[in-house]
Amino acid sequence: MALLLSLVLRVGVLLSALLVLLGGVGELWAHGAVPVGAILQAAPGGQGWSPLALMPEAWQGRPEALVRLGLLLLLLTPVARVALAAILFLLEEDAFYAGVALWVLGLLVLSLTGLM
Repeated sequence: MALLLSLVLRVGVLLSALLVLLGGVGELWAHGAVPVGAILQAAPGGQGWSPLALMPEAWQGRPEALVRLGLLLLLLTPVARVALAAILFLLEEDAFYAGVALWVLGLLVLSLTGLM
């Protein structure tokens, strides 16, 4: 169980780091001569943080979309780990820890959706 949970965390962090690195290198390649202040003040031009909107932009090679997708994956990795922990505790018939994991998952979802 612990091995699977650590694998989810490792893969999520490494994949998100790779996406952010690729997007950062692409952004430097495209706008390397532009001062950082001008880039930060410019309108992002993207469709926001929706995965459905980010995926086509990332496939087109837009560096901002790759960075956003990497950060979104980094944000959702612990949520996936807690959800997997809840499932594994339920499969082991450990009601107490499954309840704790589901409670934490609910708090995470509420906080990420802005309802809390």
